[in-house]
Amino acid sequence: MTFRLDRVFASPWLAAGGCLLGISCTGILGGQDDGSPDDPEQDASVAPDGMPLHHMTASEYNNTVAHLLGTRLRPADGFPAFGAKGFDANVSALSNLSQVLVQGYYDAARTLAADAFSNEAQRAAILVCDPAEGAGDGCAREIIERFGLRAFRRPLEAAEVDRYAAQYADAQTKLEMSPVEAVQHVVRTLLTSPNFLLRIEVGPDSERSPGALNGHEIASRLSYLLWSSLPDEALFDAAEGDELATEDELRQQVDRMLADPKSAAFLQNFFGQWLGTRTLPSHNADATRFPSWNDEVKGAMLDQVNAYFESFTTGGRPWSEFLTAPHPESRLLEPLYANDPEGVREGFLTIPAFLTLSSRADRTSPTSRAKTILEQLFCVPMAPPANVDIPELGAAGGDEGPIGNVRQELEKHRASPDCASCHNVLDPIGLSLENFDPIGAYRTAYPNGDPIDATGVYRGAAFEDISGLVPTLVEAARPGKCPTEQLFSYALRRRPSGGDWTSLNEIAARWDGGTVADLVKHVVTSEAFRLRAKDKAR
Repeated sequence: MTFRLDRVFASPWLAAGGCLLGISCTGILGGQDDGSPDDPEQDASVAPDGMPLHHMTASEYNNTVAHLLGTRLRPADGFPAFGAKGFDANVSALSNLSQVLVQGYYDAARTLAADAFSNEAQRAAILVCDPAEGAGDGCAREIIERFGLRAFRRPLEAAEVDRYAAQYADAQTKLEMSPVEAVQHVVRTLLTSPNFLLRIEVGPDSERSPGALNGHEIASRLSYLLWSSLPDEALFDAAEGDELATEDELRQQVDRMLADPKSAAFLQNFFGQWLGTRTLPSHNADATRFPSWNDEVKGAMLDQVNAYFESFTTGGRPWSEFLTAPHPESRLLEPLYANDPEGVREGFLTIPAFLTLSSRADRTSPTSRAKTILEQLFCVPMAPPANVDIPELGAAGGDEGPIGNVRQELEKHRASPDCASCHNVLDPIGLSLENFDPIGAYRTAYPNGDPIDATGVYRGAAFEDISGLVPTLVEAARPGKCPTEQLFSYALRRRPSGGDWTSLNEIAARWDGGTVADLVKHVVTSEAFRLRAKDKAR
């Protein structure tokens, strides 16, 4: 396992140490104060890189058509998955455009248009006038302009309106459709346009600030950041008046949008991808070993952790308490808490969702738990060493059958020079959580009867269990730079680069571990969020 600390934000005091082999761990949980990569070609003078062209993600597509059409259909659930890295970026849009995906888009458009026009309320929302009344295509043009604005997240150009109006006319004359059927035909076509399917930013600059994204582009960035969907009428109105060019307006919009029920998408997609909780519905535990495990408990875990995230977003709780805050109560999860000693259960690291997701179906995985903590909460990238076969736990000692004592098996791994240096770093963190079983219940013994030993030594300090290690981790997380990097990457669908690092450090310093809503405001008022890519600046 190799720690690649080229972009690390935490303070440098928490050294990994003992990582001397060429194939072993190197680096520290800490590092350069500016957080910048060690790359001479990327200096602090590089302008913001903007947002890459990318497809809507599956969740964005489903949310967008729901809010655009009022449908309950979720066609993107059947789209082929992308191999994108980081927050479902779906970058390299054209190279990812497979024939299967194209066919999926066309099939979905046909189904969605039919669904919308078969429902009176949905149809009425699209037909803002009656295309069968009056002469000419005036009503059809009005429908195209209004629906197109929302579908493309920007006003249609005159040539675009002309083209879709011509298609409307052709549908009546050549396809012998009624006026309403012709509108449905145009709607279906709009839903297959790249302007609908892709996040594209090529419009004119803001009237208030040369080189800045215009109001509709900012509105779209805000809505897909906080709602994973298209802007609402209030955002469209603000965009039309170019009001989103001011920092005060952006902050007010953030407060308004986070207070909207649609902000549940932010919890599900930002936190859910960053900290892995979005995968909980597909996670499995061995119900024969853990009889209390079922879909109802799984759902309760997800509800609880989302409520936990919400408390740091709109609930007023500062991020500095993320590793120490009390858990939201859950009746269905009470059995998991029943045997807790006083003071042992607090913060994200002991919430059942995290403990479950960082375990295997049949046993805990201290290595996975430690790796998740370091990678996700401290932005320490990790990768296995090349050309080294890392044996499964249990295989190192040649034992067969279920693992009884995980700690003893990890000691066998540490006996191997190829594994020792990494396990010396990871094991103290992971083993501190061994009192919690694979679904997060407190225990004092392994299934084979061996007593749990969660003690360890980290950076020279001994601890009895996770409650003794948390203060060390809290201090390491105090700068708040990893959440800043994660939110920046989610907002812009790309990793930070070049001059971004200076801005990220400044944002983290101003944020100072406040609420996530405060962090969102700092990110959306940054130049990286508001300006065009450097090669498009005017």
